[in-house]
Amino acid sequence: MKAEIKNLKKVAQRIKKAIKKKEKIVLYGDADLDGVTAVIILAETIKNLGSKVAAIYFPDRELEGYGITERGLNYLTPHLLKGGGRALLIALDCGIGNFKEAELAKKLGFEVIIIDHHQVLDKLPKAEIIVDPNQKGDKYPFKGLATAGILFKLSELLLKAKMTPSLRKNFLELVALGTIADMMPR
Repeated sequence: MKAEIKNLKKVAQRIKKAIKKKEKIVLYGDADLDGVTAVIILAETIKNLGSKVAAIYFPDRELEGYGITERGLNYLTPHLLKGGGRALLIALDCGIGNFKEAELAKKLGFEVIIIDHHQVLDKLPKAEIIVDPNQKGDKYPFKGLATAGILFKLSELLLKAKMTPSLRKNFLELVALGTIADMMPR
């Protein structure tokens, strides 16, 4: 049996459930090329599954810094969680070190999923699901994937036969860009 990235199947199941129940899905990406390409891959995957993303957010690094930010959450909340609603917040290429912000997002009404490739600290943020090949217990043999590469694997799980050769090629071009820009091992 070949090793898989820990929690990748869980995330695929959760996204399928969100699509089926018409839940709001928010993509929160890092503002670098790996984060942007990861967001594009997931947004296109969701579109190919017949749904849409409610919002996409990239923090302004000069004003907000890196990762999930309080400012970003405060921007998204009034638009998406009117009347006490809930939304699925998927952080891409960020979030693994955002302990306080993940808790704030949950308090605001977001269900938090983190998909990241950065080194894990001594503990994990309080998110519903975390995908990071560097987390404890992940048996996936290659730890050098950029987030765009992780998203490609997630898209394969989500789309299965719906992943056309053309879509696969387009996604792999995005993975290459994200990987090279992040200076990941090749």
